[in-house]
This record gives sequence, C-alpha cells and structure tokens, in this order.
Amino acid sequence: MKCMKKITVMLALVLGLGYTTSFAQPGGGNFDPAKMKERQLQRLKESDLKLTDAQADSVVSINMETMQQMRGLRDLSEDQRSAKMKEVDEYRLKRWTTALQDDALAKKVAAYYEKQRANRPEGGQRPQQ
Repeated sequence: MKCMKKITVMLALVLGLGYTTSFAQPGGGNFDPAKMKERQLQRLKESDLKLTDAQADSVVSINMETMQQMRGLRDLSEDQRSAKMKEVDEYRLKRWTTALQDDALAKKVAAYYEKQRANRPEGGQRPQQ
C-alpha cells in the first residue's frame, strides 16, 4: 500500500510538472520553470496544432499555473488526490477554451497532451478509473 501511495505521488508530480516536459535530459533533469516553459512553447510550435504565438503562450501559462496546483496534492489521500486531479484537469480545459476562444481547439490541445503523456517512456499514463 505504501508503494502504491509513492507511485500515486510520483504520478501527480509527473503530471504537475507539465505534460510535455522531458525528464531524461543530458546531464540530469532540468526543472527550471523558465526553461520548462520554453521547451513547452517550442514543442507546441512544432506540433500540428497551428497555434499562434499568443495562443501557445496562453496554453503554456495555464499549464504552469495548474502545475502549481498539482504540487499541492502530495499530502492528500489517493481518493482525494484523484478527485482533485480531475478537478484541475477540468479547470485547465475551461481555461484553455477561454484563452483560445475555441472549444474544439482546446479539445485538440487536450488530446495533444494526452498523446504526449501516453508516449512517455516512464509510463506517464493515468490510472484507469
């Protein structure tokens, strides 16, 4: 049970650190928020989402904001953490929809990040509920 709790905490951290952050970097991980934001912006610009610079910046800023919210979940029980993560995900989607002024585009962004998460070598997928 203790191992499961550690795994859940690690999953929350991975998700909270930004969906497209690369953890396997030469010379160790780089968790500098400014560099993380730059990497996310670059990846969005290289994606097929065709976001403007302003849209990409909005998406990444929202990601950074919700990353801070996710960090506060470490001390919650597994059920509480799961519920809160779902709440934060819904909040993020609403914020993307407002910032992008396009529900369909916000859903494409969410699908993009879901695909990124699924392709992670560390197995960054969420547990099925």
